[in-house]
Amino acid sequence: MTTIRRSAALTCAATLLAGGAAVAIAPAASAQVWHHSPAWDVRMPYPLGGEHTIRFGAFTTCKLGGDDRFHQALSANARDLDQPVGSFDFSATLFPFNSATVEWHNIDTDARGVHTVQSTGPEVGVGGVFTGPGRLAVTITTSKSLLPTLAPGSVAPFGSATHTERFLVAAGTCH
Repeated sequence: MTTIRRSAALTCAATLLAGGAAVAIAPAASAQVWHHSPAWDVRMPYPLGGEHTIRFGAFTTCKLGGDDRFHQALSANARDLDQPVGSFDFSATLFPFNSATVEWHNIDTDARGVHTVQSTGPEVGVGGVFTGPGRLAVTITTSKSLLPTLAPGSVAPFGSATHTERFLVAAGTCH
């Protein structure tokens, strides 16, 4: 093999290994336990370095339906507690939660739903999602990324953090 071919092969191999290492070291955490609502705090890597405390939460509310009656609805979110309410943190506007995906399953009726949202700020989530009466199993996955992404639910393979929390939510009492 000539020196040029050998150098090209080594360069390609080094590039593939570096790309694989970047994907392998991308921070991704997933909680394997179910928490009872309403909230659970976790430390999550921040794209500029260090960690922030993120409060994940899920609870039922009552929302007025088209039939002029109140029905059970879900609210679920993740909030960066290290950015005070009402403050302006320039880095938080550059590195917001890129997305949150909230999956819910009504244990009593077997109804299901998935909602993916994007946000520019310290909080991301869904609210007022009709679920029907019953106990809920809710999974919230959020991500922050150093680089912006166009696809909801996606992050760059480096400089990003993704975390998942799961909640069991008691049935609401809407009358």
